[in-house]
Amino acid sequence: MKVSVITAVFSNQAFIHDAINSVLSQKNVEIEYIIVDGGSKDGTVEVVLSYGDKVSKFISEPDEGVYFALNKGIAMATGDVIALLHSDDFYAHPYVLSQVVEAFKQDNCDAVYSNLYYVKGSNTNKIIRLWDSGEYHSKDFYKGWMPPHPAFFAKREVYQKYGAFNTLLKSAADYELMLRLIFKHQIKLFYIPKFFVKMRTGGASNRSLLNRFKANIEDRKAWQINGLQPLWYTLLLKPLVKLFQYRFFSYFRPNNS
Repeated sequence: MKVSVITAVFSNQAFIHDAINSVLSQKNVEIEYIIVDGGSKDGTVEVVLSYGDKVSKFISEPDEGVYFALNKGIAMATGDVIALLHSDDFYAHPYVLSQVVEAFKQDNCDAVYSNLYYVKGSNTNKIIRLWDSGEYHSKDFYKGWMPPHPAFFAKREVYQKYGAFNTLLKSAADYELMLRLIFKHQIKLFYIPKFFVKMRTGGASNRSLLNRFKANIEDRKAWQINGLQPLWYTLLLKPLVKLFQYRFFSYFRPNNS
């Protein structure tokens, strides 16, 4: 199975090399690496170009944000499996994608998901907290559950059948995608209880109470546009459930490979 890894980037010269190196270091797997840049002027483009043909496809042009860029990448992908890796993120070790492919082969599932480390931006060996997804059960979205989308790997045919990111949403586009694929269309999931991705801290939807309020409004829209009805407490629980999915660390822990 070939894996198409898509990285969306805009003006991230400082960290894009970590993402690229982590993809190129993956072992025992066929990779198509697609990078979609939003028209950076800070040197990001030069960093990407320095890797030459090790990056399979690269475009740089203005766009309307990260989800537009990821949708471009998904449309360009030719792999059997699609992985989404932001330019601030990187894989925890060189066998992430080979383990993902093995899970697809063994389980004949539609998507595989795992766990994620949040790490300090200036010292990525320092783990701040863990996003421990846990096994999915059919009513978990009512309780505010979702997996981290950088640790979510779906067959390309899933996107072809059910669509990619809804760009009418901003902060909740990833939540809406998971809600649509997993809850509404009930794709078959396989959970690998390991930590496959490291993400630098600083998510936009959690930077302030105002941003969290805006994100909650978008979360409600995610249900509405899918013709779904959350329970009265679902959207109240969503930010709280993250506290249970998160486990907090303040020191380095060896990679769970």
